[in-house]
Amino acid sequence: MTRELEMQEEVAPGVERDSHERVTISNVPISREAVKRASEPITVPAAWLDTLLVATSELPVQEGEEAVAEAIVQALAQIAPEAGVGVCLVAPPDSRARAAGMMGQQRVFRYVPVGEEHRTSGVDPTRLFPGFAHERVIEVEPSGTTVHFASDDEGAGAASSPMGHLLSRATLGLARGLHFARAHAKAKTDATDLRALHGHMVQAEKLASFGQIAAGVVHELNNPLTSIVAYTDYLLKKGASDPADTERLRRIGESANRMLRFTRDLVTYARPSRDVPVPVMLHSVIDQALGFCEHVLAESRVVVDRRYADGDFRVQGMPEQLAQVFVNLVTNACHAMAAEGGHLVVSTSADSAGHVVVVVEDDGHGIAQEHLPNIFVPFFTTKEDGRGTGLGLSIVKSIVDTHDGEIWAENGASCGTRFVILLPSAKR
Repeated sequence: MTRELEMQEEVAPGVERDSHERVTISNVPISREAVKRASEPITVPAAWLDTLLVATSELPVQEGEEAVAEAIVQALAQIAPEAGVGVCLVAPPDSRARAAGMMGQQRVFRYVPVGEEHRTSGVDPTRLFPGFAHERVIEVEPSGTTVHFASDDEGAGAASSPMGHLLSRATLGLARGLHFARAHAKAKTDATDLRALHGHMVQAEKLASFGQIAAGVVHELNNPLTSIVAYTDYLLKKGASDPADTERLRRIGESANRMLRFTRDLVTYARPSRDVPVPVMLHSVIDQALGFCEHVLAESRVVVDRRYADGDFRVQGMPEQLAQVFVNLVTNACHAMAAEGGHLVVSTSADSAGHVVVVVEDDGHGIAQEHLPNIFVPFFTTKEDGRGTGLGLSIVKSIVDTHDGEIWAENGASCGTRFVILLPSAKR
């Protein structure tokens, strides 16, 4: 429903309001003839109504609200080519413009007669046509969107004039067109989001299937690895005639034991997490996560610098979930490094509030400032297809929240990214 706003009584004739929410249609006292015209029946020319009807029934809502505003301006310009007509479009508070930081931003669409372009400039910045003697403003939406009609004739756009009635109809058509344009844009965006979500779900299912297959492969590896360790120990105890053979056996045993520990830790990590938090040695969890990421670190040529503060740094939590936090952060850091490699620092400390502070800092390409607010949003990713699902950091934040902790990201002073995690210390 539109509302025409009239000049308040305290505004003297000839004074402009510095707001689009006020109508300025007179800069001289209203004449008796104007009052007489206001009491006569209003007849709107049929040609005007036909032009407006065609325009409002063919509004390009699928092209967006700007196209709708332009269509209304063009229709009014066709009806009143000697006047200045325009629309000041303001994004409503509930639109997607809020997320894009465009809320309250004005977009102006206007028509001026040929040769009268200078009428759009003047000393009053609140008017679209300061060069005309009279400018009527009709509010379309509470957000501030307005329709403007400017003329040198004081009665041309008055509410009681034929053009005034037509402007009211045009305002209604514009309001409805903007509503449908925004609904169409939202439906289109929702459909795009739904397709993207479906693609992410398919990829997540593929990863889940791959994880199940990998778990089976790891299980099958345990038996031959156990045999290798057992026979190596037997041969070492039996003793070899050549000291070089003894050294080779020792290395085989160490490598097999390392692989066996890794596969067992991996199986434990892949199991469903326990529901009951237990005291966890955080340094051990971080070391375990770095062990899981050894192949990624080697492939990315990343050197890890562990800067652990003295102490055991126990936290109350689920070790498998906490390991997943650091696996994801380390993997992301490796993906952010340059081709020639980089440096990753994992440091721990304690603050005065009883929190354990973990900082994971890389010297990669960093995160664009406009992406920082969205990095923990599910399915948000800037990685190329096939390298990320957009779920990693969302899961990380969910786990940290479950542990009554906090996590945030910030760009480094010169380059790279810092992830800071605060976790409550375990009660002794």
